[in-house]
Amino acid sequence: MAKLAFHCQNYKAGALTGIDGHNRRLHSNHISNPDIRTEDAHLNRIYIAPKKGLHADCKEKITNLVIGSGHRVRKDSNWICECIVHYPEGLPLERLDEFNELIIDYFGSRLGKNNIVEAVAHLDEGGRPHLHVDIVLITEDKKLSSKELITRDFIMSVHDKLPELLCEYGFDVERGEAGQEGGLSAKAYKKKMEQEAKEIQKQVDEMKKEYNNLVDSYNNLIDERNELKNRNMQKAQELVNSKHRER
Repeated sequence: MAKLAFHCQNYKAGALTGIDGHNRRLHSNHISNPDIRTEDAHLNRIYIAPKKGLHADCKEKITNLVIGSGHRVRKDSNWICECIVHYPEGLPLERLDEFNELIIDYFGSRLGKNNIVEAVAHLDEGGRPHLHVDIVLITEDKKLSSKELITRDFIMSVHDKLPELLCEYGFDVERGEAGQEGGLSAKAYKKKMEQEAKEIQKQVDEMKKEYNNLVDSYNNLIDERNELKNRNMQKAQELVNSKHRER
């Protein structure tokens, strides 16, 4: 019987653009994660894609549902939980989509179907395929709270209940052993997550640099426009003065 590996992590607003870029392979540079094979990116599956972007879609939901209901949002609040589930060894790849859709439906039933903003499966990395499900952490009473939703009991119940659900649909899986994720040791898995975090941070830094460059270019254009405007005004005034002198 195959082992089911599940892992989840909460993220704040600042990480979401990088996570989106990583999940949907919006950037071609993956230096910090050498396992990614860019030539196989077409094999990845996007089940749920953000309408505007992971950060923008989450911000819109939080603004409309949380702030719109009169609740406050702290600057250091976790915005999403990303749940990662590995496709177990021994299962046929022909059932990958069915497996992933069951996973997505399961998390939707636990954390809110409308709270799922992104769901992407990667088949372009070393090892077995794995599914990323990004869920904005809005409670039933319209609060943004990772503490209420992503509890130890929640995580333990996923480890226990999800394999039971999959078995009901003919997937021969069982709960993974403690300290194991997707066939990797806890140490190796942690290293893999750290590599992905570094890649995400690098992408965020690059986007900040690009933004700052755009701001500088914009300010330079404004300065040039104002200078040109002043020159034209000066020439116009000189022309008017010249006409007056001719009279």
